[in-house]
Amino acid sequence: MNGLTATTRDRRLRWAVGLIAAMVYLATPELMRVSHPDSDHFPKLARAFLAGRISIPLSNDPGFRTNELIPSANGDAYYCAYPPLPAVLLMPFVALFGTAASCLWITRLMSAINVMLFDAVACRWSGTQKQPPLSLGARLAFDALFAFGTTTWHVARVGGDWQLAHAVTLAGGLLAAYELLGAARPIRLGACIAIVLLTRPTAALGCCFCLLPFIRRRNVHSLLKLMFIPGIACAMLGLYNAARFGSPFDFGYGRMILVGEGRELMLRYGQFHPHFILRNLFWFFAAPPWLMETGAIPIGYDPRGMSVFIATPALLYGVVALIRKWKEPLVRDSAISVALASVPLLLYFNTGYWQFGHRFSMDYLAAAMVLVMIGMGPKPSRLAVALVWLSVLIHLAGLWLPPTRIPVPEWITGTVA
Repeated sequence: MNGLTATTRDRRLRWAVGLIAAMVYLATPELMRVSHPDSDHFPKLARAFLAGRISIPLSNDPGFRTNELIPSANGDAYYCAYPPLPAVLLMPFVALFGTAASCLWITRLMSAINVMLFDAVACRWSGTQKQPPLSLGARLAFDALFAFGTTTWHVARVGGDWQLAHAVTLAGGLLAAYELLGAARPIRLGACIAIVLLTRPTAALGCCFCLLPFIRRRNVHSLLKLMFIPGIACAMLGLYNAARFGSPFDFGYGRMILVGEGRELMLRYGQFHPHFILRNLFWFFAAPPWLMETGAIPIGYDPRGMSVFIATPALLYGVVALIRKWKEPLVRDSAISVALASVPLLLYFNTGYWQFGHRFSMDYLAAAMVLVMIGMGPKPSRLAVALVWLSVLIHLAGLWLPPTRIPVPEWITGTVA
């Protein structure tokens, strides 16, 4: 080991961290008491792409789920509501393994890769500081927080269509942060943003930290280079929409098959509406765990959401960064990215149900974790480390806590009158 270079040691540790995360993600799915049925629309769409189609054909399979699909005009097929990049990434797996390829395993693999990407971001961030590099303890604490103390763990466990999209989106955000902290090459930054656009378009707002440094410097040439590949991605999405629905701006969400309260809310208010702001503020940032009157475990959580600061108290160090180091451009840019990414989430008709904590935080988690690291510093205090492990314990407890819908006022639930 003494003969190894620092780069080789870093890489070996990164692979070890990723392997540990993968093993935990694979080992924990059955621990949670209630299993949320995962959806597998992306593998169906991947099979359609391999067959030269952009629609999912009708199926007589009794397990075929149509919820959140969009019927074609003549009713002979369905379109997948979500942007197509995750399905494109699944195509090799579907070609190799057929119907055995599922979102479940690919999401867990993608989540473990994200842990490695975050470790690379943390090390590169440390290298930009005028302080000693991260100690082994600090590095492992940051990695543990990201892998097991945020909603990353829950997303890996559930592993459905939504979760795969979150994992791919987060990978794009982490790659963008890694490039920004390094050479900040506009073309590569643009490619990272394109990954997000082709997966969760509104989440691209969480990558604004890529653009803001060039805007401050009024570097129009670099901005144009940065926006080149995202522009191509937008054009591809437009062509995809036009081929499906006749308009480049029509994503088809208004015709998506929904059931229950979600259907009623969509019909009455649409996909985005100010009506949802107070409700989403509550579920994203204020909702607590709940005391249970029955059951072996006296505490439960509402799957509509739980405050991100209760589920991951270490994220409060992002607020510390805002207070102590607001003058640093990276702090301001990351905060603006988090704020902008939150706007469509607060207007959205869905809180993220089913979830432990706030799964939509994956849209801005890359920027939020940069803020947390800045708030904690390269040498986290004992309090910071304690909050890291408290966050991990809370998410570990989330594997066993019983989910239950708690009666709350209508202004919170968004119930249709």
